[in-house]
Amino acid sequence: MNIRSEIEIFSDGAAEPNPGAGGWAFVVYEKGVEIHHSVGCETVSTNNRMEMSGVLQGLRWATINAAGKSVSVFSDSQYVVKGCNEWRHNWKRKGWKRGQKEVANVDLWLEMDAALTVFPVELRWIKGHSGIAGNERADELAFAAATMTETDGDYLTAEYRRVMDRD
Repeated sequence: MNIRSEIEIFSDGAAEPNPGAGGWAFVVYEKGVEIHHSVGCETVSTNNRMEMSGVLQGLRWATINAAGKSVSVFSDSQYVVKGCNEWRHNWKRKGWKRGQKEVANVDLWLEMDAALTVFPVELRWIKGHSGIAGNERADELAFAAATMTETDGDYLTAEYRRVMDRD
């Protein structure tokens, strides 16, 4: 793959089964060298939500760490890529509805729209499991995150979820 941007972010998500335990990941490369990665998990989620979360977290990282640099974001999810590049504009005009129903995952689409307003990039689709190193790395991390227990992940995130689930 030709490097077109100073920063390349590869993201992925996984849910095993779908829906089930979910994990997301993103990996950041600068000049072909991995400089950062991050993962997260949810006890119950869907593959689409995890794919979106990986991209969203990558955009948040770029907003803080890549100001003034050219950035490309890659995902193997057509749902996320087309949603970001094409569909969200119409959904937004229509009050985040498709017909009479609210757009699926509207909470994440609202966050994605806001993130893309702050740090506008065009997402690029890549074929999954095709030997692209960044995609393979993100896939590996997302799958590993999906199989984490709460104690494997960030303690404060797990504690926040435990406290918030009491209500």
